[in-house]
Amino acid sequence: MKQIVAWSFVLMFVCSPQSGEAKTKVLFEAYYKIKSLNDHVGYYIQRYELDTKKKQFISTYFLKTNEAGGNISESLKAYSTDKLSPISYQYTSLQGKTAKTIDANVRKNKRDESILQVKVNENGKLRVYEKKMTKGTFFSTFLIYLLLQGEKGIQPGVKYNFRAVAEEDGKAYPGEVYVDSETKKMGLDVFKVLYTFKRTQFVNFIDSQGESIISISPAMQIAAELVTTPAEATQGITFNEKSIRLLFGDIPTGTTHKVGQSKGASPSPNRATPKTTTPPQPATTPAPGTTNDQDKVQ
Repeated sequence: MKQIVAWSFVLMFVCSPQSGEAKTKVLFEAYYKIKSLNDHVGYYIQRYELDTKKKQFISTYFLKTNEAGGNISESLKAYSTDKLSPISYQYTSLQGKTAKTIDANVRKNKRDESILQVKVNENGKLRVYEKKMTKGTFFSTFLIYLLLQGEKGIQPGVKYNFRAVAEEDGKAYPGEVYVDSETKKMGLDVFKVLYTFKRTQFVNFIDSQGESIISISPAMQIAAELVTTPAEATQGITFNEKSIRLLFGDIPTGTTHKVGQSKGASPSPNRATPKTTTPPQPATTPAPGTTNDQDKVQ
């Protein structure tokens, strides 16, 4: 289960515009039940927003697994322009006693090239480096927009090669996404999407708006299924209300998606929010460590 952290980007195929008058609109919000060999080992909360004033996408997620799933806590807050140009992100993870945070920002150099500035703090050891980004590189959490903004949209036969930053590594990798066919899942018309990233293959079933219904990693034997209520995803798994509220600004209800609407899921957080426990906090920023490696790009 060590690869479940890298696998988390498989769940990020989501976008479903909703009405709203605030400058930041929730586009999609859902809870996913994570299974390994059909055993419930964790949950995943994903929210996508659009800041209409700044014209920025915001991706926020929280992942938690039990001991069978590696005892992992992971979170991300990422910002991108509505044209997929990366802006910044903050990533944290805690696996057992291993804590890791990444603070990344994108700047322009004198040649107008995009430079990724990364600060990695792992168990108190700080590394700082910069990497030049190839034109068109984006944060992997916004992968669905590559399809949604493509000239052909989402339809069988559509294929794209891309280069994206894996937020858990602070590094960019090549990838490929291919819309294989149309099928049905959970009573919905969906597309079967095949893609490869970091030398790992994934299968995702998404609807025409990019909402991820089911995600599968055959090699790792892990699957994630969208559920209509938080309790379905979090039952028996630690739910740290304080940490989740700090990350999202509130407790997500997980009902801003087509499956929840079609099944009439209640939007009330009082009815949907699972029982809260008080486990150790997920990864927080450790104190600066003893190393500081510089890899500067002019």
